[in-house]
Amino acid sequence: MGYLAIGVVLIVIGFVATGSCPYKNIDLLNDVVFVLTWPVGLARYVVAGSMTPLTWLHQQACESGMGNYRAAFLR
Repeated sequence: MGYLAIGVVLIVIGFVATGSCPYKNIDLLNDVVFVLTWPVGLARYVVAGSMTPLTWLHQQACESGMGNYRAAFLR
């Protein structure tokens, strides 16, 4: 249960603590996938990648989600 709670808290932090959010990610499926896979994203984009934690959370909450970023990242 704590695992899911951490994912939800990360989504909330992304919406309220990462700056202005003009294009809120309202895709519920995208957010559910983020909550379920947040450790993988954290390891890939923050630990092994070049994103800061706040940039990673902002991307999910305010920039159409990590799914769209991942597609651009892989090109």
